[in-house]
Amino acid sequence: MENVFPEDLDIEEDELDQLEDELTEDRPGYKKSIFFDEETGDLKRDGTGKIVESSGIEAWIQWCMKILKTQRYSCLTYSDDIGIDMEAAFQAESREESENILRTEIKEALEADPYGRTEVVESVEFQWQEEDSLIVTCNITGMDSSNITINTKMEY
Repeated sequence: MENVFPEDLDIEEDELDQLEDELTEDRPGYKKSIFFDEETGDLKRDGTGKIVESSGIEAWIQWCMKILKTQRYSCLTYSDDIGIDMEAAFQAESREESENILRTEIKEALEADPYGRTEVVESVEFQWQEEDSLIVTCNITGMDSSNITINTKMEY
């Protein structure tokens, strides 16, 4: 009978370090995730019905989009760093004041990424659609100097 618990495993120290790195949950970086389909509002599935996995960069982009669409302080399970205080921004006296509030909120929220993926928010631009909605364009630099541009509609 073969020993179920082998005693003389020849595992190199490098292999152990690699396994430990793969299992460490709190290390910073781009982590794979499940792919969320913005258009359907559901998880993306392939032709066989299996959930599609996103790359680490795609997961970061989706996280950024989620941050921009989440009302800050609205969900008790989220920390105060998650989301944008759109209510305060849309109740401002002028569009200029609204944009200043939103620009600050967006930069703070995106740069509070718990995985350290967001290095800096380069710019935040606004294109007003109506009194209570606008298109926001953000240019963001990631931890590996990758640059992304996010366009999303914000509504109050």
